[in-house]
Amino acid sequence: METRSPAYVAVLAVIAGSILMVGSLMKPVELEPEPAALPTQADSARLQRIAQRRSLEDMAEYFAETASNAAEHLVHLEHVGQTGIVWDDEGTVITSNTADPLPSALQVRGMRGTVYQVAAPPAPPESPAVTLLASEDLDMDSVVHIPAMLMDRGKWLVLAWLNSSLESAFAPALYLGFRSIQCGGRPAREVSLSMTPESEMAGAGLFDLGGRLIGVVALCDDRYVALLPESVDETLVWNRGFPGRLLAQYGLRVASLTDREKQYFGGDEEVLIRELWRGFPAETSGLLPGDLIVSFDGRPVTRPDDLQPLVLPVARQLLELVVRRGRRRVTFVLPAQANPETSGATSPQSGLIFADEADGFVVQSVLEGSAAATAGIRAGDRLLTVDGSPVRTAAEARRILSSAKSNGRFVVVERDRKRWGALLD
Repeated sequence: METRSPAYVAVLAVIAGSILMVGSLMKPVELEPEPAALPTQADSARLQRIAQRRSLEDMAEYFAETASNAAEHLVHLEHVGQTGIVWDDEGTVITSNTADPLPSALQVRGMRGTVYQVAAPPAPPESPAVTLLASEDLDMDSVVHIPAMLMDRGKWLVLAWLNSSLESAFAPALYLGFRSIQCGGRPAREVSLSMTPESEMAGAGLFDLGGRLIGVVALCDDRYVALLPESVDETLVWNRGFPGRLLAQYGLRVASLTDREKQYFGGDEEVLIRELWRGFPAETSGLLPGDLIVSFDGRPVTRPDDLQPLVLPVARQLLELVVRRGRRRVTFVLPAQANPETSGATSPQSGLIFADEADGFVVQSVLEGSAAATAGIRAGDRLLTVDGSPVRTAAEARRILSSAKSNGRFVVVERDRKRWGALLD
């Protein structure tokens, strides 16, 4: 049998050992995993701000797109500087009333720059919204209304209007429901929002994110509110009726006597002049709040509707009105066709506002629950007369009003451009 020399075996052993050593050196070393670095508080805040910014940018882009789509139903009133809404397919445009009377004819411009001629029928001075009637096809789609009761609170809405450059402007707001208010002496419903409409938004539309109309920004007494479309419709119907036309053309509001007023005035079937607007024909003719209308054009007046011929076309230029003032009967003459363009203390064409001399004195405050508060008198009103007698000082007013009188005191108060009367018990 063949045998190997010890030297040969030793060489083989050395070679095998070398191979094993090299193999062990080339084997991958398993490293311990390092712990992941946690983000710092500053990094977390930065990431959150980035996410919020992206979300807000996406929302702002969405609101801007909604406003741009809504602007297709809007027009800009030239020389008035506010927005109008295309209300129906018959060329009716709705906008907010203004502190100064609107001219009877004006121009409106759509988002595409097309100019339309519209007429502004007379509206009562305190009406929150007014109607403009186009003389031609507006070539614009009217808005789609949605009842507010179908909206969920907390949803986003967009106020959209046109600026003077015919660019759509917008302001987002959260819907908080709606509430009943008094607007221009009449009940209305206001959309409650997370922001307050401003004067630059006059006539703006309030839209949901689907482009449907929820409200109209209108001047309600001395502030801008978003009125529900149905409240706007009710206002316009009243404006077109006899009471609204009488107020729009003559600045005159009348009413039947209440039971307490019958006791105070000692009358039964007469009609009370409740309110007059300064500068309008009824006031400039010399009539006063508290006058009782006895006859009109020779016919007895026992209810407000007996005065309807005042707002109807007649052949004569002047009409005769007889009133009872205290124990006297006084005759006044009114124009048969009061021109709404020249009515009022403002000249819209010239931009001049004419102010009468101040008289009476300003009410500083009104106690809650008092007879004055119940009658609607508030701080800032100017007290003119008590029981037909002018008051010039606060001391004189306190003396007269503090003296007992079984059938109450009838006061005349002025606020803004209107004068109105109320019986204080």
